[in-house]
Amino acid sequence: MTVSAGDPPLPLAVTLDRIRALAEEGRLELDEILDPEALAERAGVDLEVTAALLRGEEGADPGPGGTGERVRRRAAFLYAVSRDVHGHPYRVADIAAAIGAPARWVDALVSGRRPPHLRHCKAFAAFFGREASFLTDTPAQAVSRALRPTLESLDYRSGNLMADLVDQYGLVSVSTRGRPLTRTQETLLLGMITGMLSAERHAGAAR
Repeated sequence: MTVSAGDPPLPLAVTLDRIRALAEEGRLELDEILDPEALAERAGVDLEVTAALLRGEEGADPGPGGTGERVRRRAAFLYAVSRDVHGHPYRVADIAAAIGAPARWVDALVSGRRPPHLRHCKAFAAFFGREASFLTDTPAQAVSRALRPTLESLDYRSGNLMADLVDQYGLVSVSTRGRPLTRTQETLLLGMITGMLSAERHAGAAR
């Protein structure tokens, strides 16, 4: 049994063209927006492949293809980079108990081995706050999906995002607890905050 990939994201070329156009329109630094290292971690794609995809080489793909192989690679990656509230790697037994799967199945998956079936993969991804598509996307799809919040942030951009946040949501300040943000970073951060608050408001209204 396979895990459902869900709706595919926009083609990567479309996503990149839109981001570049919005960055140029807003006079923002494209290198800060399309950071291959940060993007590779969000997408679960090797850094070299991510960089190649950003250069337009959509055929780049490490290792053998196929959904099952991608699921194993991405699951092992997701487990390796994730930490619990104490900053420690998650215990296989805790993951297994939370998703209702045998511990040996989880151990096989996070080790990159071939589990006997894939039916717990959606719950496995959800445990780490991810959609099942994180495990099944091709590299190009994974990068495009990882860029979606960035694209939405740029689309939310207006003349004064902080004023928008104050007027609509009552947010009066943002603390970064570090170096001052560049104009590009501020635009992306405030746009993502706007998007999250808007989604929460719509979700509340739907209940």
